[in-house]
Amino acid sequence: PNLVQTAEGGPALVHAGPFANIAHGCSSILATRLGALHADLVITEGGFGFDLGGEKFLDIKCRAAGVWPRVLVLVATLRALKMHGGAPVKRAGDPNPEALARGMEHLEKHLETAAGFGLPAVVAINVFPSDTAEELSLVEEALRQRGVRMARCEGFARGGEGALELAAAVADAAEATDA
Repeated sequence: PNLVQTAEGGPALVHAGPFANIAHGCSSILATRLGALHADLVITEGGFGFDLGGEKFLDIKCRAAGVWPRVLVLVATLRALKMHGGAPVKRAGDPNPEALARGMEHLEKHLETAAGFGLPAVVAINVFPSDTAEELSLVEEALRQRGVRMARCEGFARGGEGALELAAAVADAAEATDA
């Protein structure tokens, strides 16, 4: 594993399998074990798409390593939800509450799959500058009604400070599994 530094000076271990734009790359078992020796929480990206990357992470890496996560983070964007709801890619950044509502079924399926693995989930709503407050509220209310933890994440635009709400939600969800 390579110890690298984030843009804000924080440490990060990078030791990955093949990624190259495929959905099942994740950090190595060695990196996970090394991280666990030096931190209270180790965060691993399982690849994009819980139905491929996440399931392979759980079915292959976790079982081979003899580790199991305490919480699962599902990343969602309004754009992706609208595309899953039938909005054309070129128009997915435009307000479209109907496509957004239809796209929530996709997120619900991922939440159902997470529950099937026995994992509590936190939905990270990755916010883009063009997202409207109304549509963000629609997603948050739908998740609230389902009892799902969620947090907005503006890490790309605001750095670490923009991800503090998400970090707190993930830490709280992980701590709740200690009971």
